[in-house]
Parts: sequence; C-alpha cells; structure tokens
Amino acid sequence: MRRNNLRTPHPLPRVLIAIGLPAFVLGSLLTYPLSTRPSETGPGTQDAEALVKGGHYKRARAILEPQVKAHPDDAKASYLLAAVKVSFKDLDGALPLAQQAVNLDPKNSNYHLRLGQIFGEMAARASFLSAGSLAVKFRKEVEIAIQLDPANLDALDSMMQFKYQAPGVMGGSKDEARALADKITALNASQGDLAHATLAELEKKPDQVEAFLLKAVEANPRSYDALTALASFYSRSPHAKYEEAAKNAQAAVQVDPTLIGACAILARVFALQERWNDLEQILAAAEKSVADDLRPFYEAAQALLETGKELPRAEGYVKKYLSQEPEGEAPDNAEAHRLLGLLFEKEGRKADARVEIQTALQLRPNLKGAKDDLKRVGQ
Repeated sequence: MRRNNLRTPHPLPRVLIAIGLPAFVLGSLLTYPLSTRPSETGPGTQDAEALVKGGHYKRARAILEPQVKAHPDDAKASYLLAAVKVSFKDLDGALPLAQQAVNLDPKNSNYHLRLGQIFGEMAARASFLSAGSLAVKFRKEVEIAIQLDPANLDALDSMMQFKYQAPGVMGGSKDEARALADKITALNASQGDLAHATLAELEKKPDQVEAFLLKAVEANPRSYDALTALASFYSRSPHAKYEEAAKNAQAAVQVDPTLIGACAILARVFALQERWNDLEQILAAAEKSVADDLRPFYEAAQALLETGKELPRAEGYVKKYLSQEPEGEAPDNAEAHRLLGLLFEKEGRKADARVEIQTALQLRPNLKGAKDDLKRVGQ
C-alpha cells in the first residue's frame, strides 16, 4: 500500500517472523552523524521527486545519477536516488546515499525513515547474527523520524508493523501497534483504515481486512492507495470478487492514469475472467500511458498460469515483459524467466522450462521456489 511521501516498502515484519530477535540486540542505540554543510539542490531534483512518487524509477534514475555526481551536497537527490536503488534491490548502493542525506540534513524525518527502512530490508536478507543489529538500527531511525515529525504517516506505519511483530524484548507490543494505527486514523482517516487493514491481514482475518478497506475507500473515494488496495484484495482467492475488483481498479485509473498499479490489477482480473477484448484494450492503454513499465503484461501472464488457459498468449506476454528493463518494485528478469519456465512446464515443454528456470537462478540464485521448480522439471 502506498502511503504519503514516497512509495516505501515496509520490510521489517518478515524479518521478525523469520529470526525471533534475541534480547542482546537491545544493547546500544546507535548515534547518527550530524553535518552543518549546506544542501545544494539541483534543478532536476524536483522533477525526479515527482517521478519517484509515481513509481517511475527508471526515469528518475536518469536524472538523479548525474545530479548526485555533480552535486554531492544535494541531500534530497541522495535521498531520492536511495529510494530508486532500493526499488531495484540495490541495498548496498542505497545505504550510503541514505546516510549521506541524513548527514546533510539530520532534521529531515523522511531521510531518517528511508535510512531505517534500508536497514530493515538488509535485516530481511541477513544471517541470524547480523539481522538483530540491523533491526535495532531500523527501529532507531524510525523513532527519530517520528520524533522529528509526529505526523509522518509512513514512519508511524513502519513502527506499527514493527511493534506488531517484534518480540517483547525488542519493544514489540500488539496493543501499541493498534494504538499507532489509531493515531494514523486520527491524522488521516483513509490511511488509518489501511493501517488497520494491514494489522487485520497480519492477524489472518480477511473479513476485517475487507471491512477496513471498504472504510478506507468510503473515507476518501479518490484515494489511489485505498482503491487499488481494495481492488487487489478482490482480485485474489479465496475472497475474489472480480467485478468489484475491476470497478475499484477502474476508479483508480480515473484518479491517476499515470500510475501503473491499477492497470496491472485490471489486466489480472480480465485474464482471470477470460475477457480477452478488455484485456487487450487495457494492455494497450497501459503501454500507451506508461510505456516503460510493462507490469500489466506480467500480471496477465501470471493469472493465465493460474487458470491454465491461453498459455501461448501468456508466453507472449512474458516475452513482451522481458523486452525491456523491468521498472523498480516490479518483478525482475529472474521472476519473469521463472514465470516463463512455469508456463512451458504446464505446456509439457520440460526442456524449455528447464532452460528458463536455470536462467532465473543464474540471475538470482536465491529466487524463492526456483530450485524446487528445477528439481521438478528435471536437471
């Protein structure tokens, strides 16, 4: 779900589930370096900020990389480029940029939040021994973000998820998590309902998820976040309501046709409903509107894999998706090659399936599920 400010993932919950953080990581709260150097903002930074907010990371990268190189004291450019690198899973590249932004402007709440979220994402990928200290850094930076701006909805949401899933020795508290969701609601009713929906999802209470998502749309019928969250919920089993999914996704497209998320949901729904003309129309419209993000093609292919229908059509969609660099936060080439391999497997083309899944593992050796896929299709 998108919140205010930038599109920011909230990675820590899966960290906490996986590692059960030990008490010793509470040892020291980290300090953060200060700097009195002036921040120089270049002319392209504001344009790049709008692109990042819209999820157009490739376009933003083309502006920000030369900007940061030419103006290393541009704190906002460093912060935005960190967001771009996170979207492409380049955490090693993102971390020094986020730290640089904090160094240059240590009183900016969003800069601390971005740094904290990078630590959280790194914890998700770290070993047991390293994950604990990274999670402490995550919490510290998010706490600073909230201290600097108590109305930072993204920071409150991140802390809410931490509180819900962290062990008690790390400061976890489900009651405090719910209180944070209530605080978000007091600041922004629609975003608060989305926060409560997140908690309901973590509690595996789909009826409550649906109720809160409906409330989020009711509170703000022109909230792209709320509309796409509800549409996505209705697009998937076991609570699928395809007509409702399409209605809410179409409403989101009307709110902002330059964002791709709602189009991707529509592509999925139309493929599941076998509405081939509507599917081709939304794919064409999405490509015309956002030519450098082909996510709707991927979602349509994934849906057809689930149904087992029109597999050659799905194959063409994946090959189309692979025809250009994927957008940030979208499935990467490894995921696309795996999807193509699964389609070939379902068509009985095991040799072709094996080649695609091997390619996926070469691109990302730890790709979830791919090793099992390879064993299944035969090495």
